[in-house]
Amino acid sequence: MRCDFCGHREAAVVVYLAQERAGSGDKLFLCRKCAMRVSVAHLLEMGLRSGRIQKERTLGRQRKRCPFCLLPLRVVLERGFVGCPYCYNAFSREIERWAREEQAGNHHRGSMPWRFVRKKKIQESLSQALRDFERCVAEERYEQAERLKKLIERLRSLL
Repeated sequence: MRCDFCGHREAAVVVYLAQERAGSGDKLFLCRKCAMRVSVAHLLEMGLRSGRIQKERTLGRQRKRCPFCLLPLRVVLERGFVGCPYCYNAFSREIERWAREEQAGNHHRGSMPWRFVRKKKIQESLSQALRDFERCVAEERYEQAERLKKLIERLRSLL
């Protein structure tokens, strides 16, 4: 039988949760690691008996960790920081959902620094000029290709 919290490891501990009605109870199967982490007393205090235990079990299975740094998703969402570059791949859907909810979207819609905008326009003009230059050379229009070559040199000097 698998652990009810992590859903990965083999259960080694069985906890019998008694109910108010005589004869009815619930079993909670835990692996050794989850048994060390989960406080059964806390589960009983919170009243996670009967039907509510199922909710806690499904929440336990959703406890994702980064495969590289083992940072839990819960910590990433609480702090707003990831532990390593691999966290972005491991939690991509959750981070995107969090960004949409917390930041009103996952795309930047603000202003950009003028230097960045200027550099971007120069790069776009340069790439267009390079395409035109190659097309002129292929079509053997050498005079226009020479003008484009000078323009390309000027644009590269501005970067």
